[in-house]
Amino acid sequence: GESAMSHHRRGLSVALVAGSGLFAASLASAADLPSRKGLAAIAPPPSVCSESEGIPTDAFGFTTGSDVAEKGSFGPSLTYLGSYGARGGRFHGHVGQLQGSYGLLPCLEIGPYLLGGYADGSILGFDYHARGWGAGVETKYKLLGRDVHGIGLTVVIDPSVTRTDPSFGGPFTGYNTGLRIFADTTLVPGKLYAALNVSHDLTWTGPTPYARSSTLTIGGSLAWQVVEGIYLSGEVRHQRSYDTLGFSKEAGYATFAGPGVYWQATKQLALSAAYNVQLAGKAKGQPGDLDLVNFSQHLVKVKAAYSF
Repeated sequence: GESAMSHHRRGLSVALVAGSGLFAASLASAADLPSRKGLAAIAPPPSVCSESEGIPTDAFGFTTGSDVAEKGSFGPSLTYLGSYGARGGRFHGHVGQLQGSYGLLPCLEIGPYLLGGYADGSILGFDYHARGWGAGVETKYKLLGRDVHGIGLTVVIDPSVTRTDPSFGGPFTGYNTGLRIFADTTLVPGKLYAALNVSHDLTWTGPTPYARSSTLTIGGSLAWQVVEGIYLSGEVRHQRSYDTLGFSKEAGYATFAGPGVYWQATKQLALSAAYNVQLAGKAKGQPGDLDLVNFSQHLVKVKAAYSF
């Protein structure tokens, strides 16, 4: 396995390319776009793409709902992702993501984004600083609708590239491809909802020869609409890190849990925040009950989304 320092260098690159490598699995959500449905004299047949009851995609914390933007709808979003805590010292990383989400076709949403961030810490006696920037395009296609099938199911591909400049070792480039499945369902209409996410982020880190790594994330969340437009959530997510693009060389694993809150402040503006703490984990070849080599102990997400 790699050293703790190289894992944290890779961690920043993954965080920047996916919005959250460390955050990766969790982080690259499109802006909420509320429905604008007119009244019809005759109700149209149920559609996979348009639901009778929309569920905000950010109501589940780090986990994401299945709804996609309606055709022709557009909305920008700004997301902050923070990570804190490392083995053998201190570490904190910060990533900002600016994204624009557009309903290109029925059931198809595209969301290009820009990333920027920095990391700072002292690990195993070495001071570490890094900054980076990047860009990507999140593409979402809805396969199943809650009205028609009982569950919403959306597939996502999220390619991105970043450039990271650490305090030692020279700049390097990271290429990431996130493959994701977002699913959700209504448990109690108007009150209680559930979501499940599965994602696998494949990362190539240069320069040549490129190091290969990946992160598998499985997360589930419940969201409760306390009053109109305000949701509280609780989620559990399990992440596994690998030193290959597949699953043959495990580097470590971690389980996270935490609360979230979502507020539809106005018809156009939505605000959300979530916190996860690592409850259990293990880094290969390292002591302790947490994996603080491949993952951080504390994760924070704050997002503002606006729709036109």
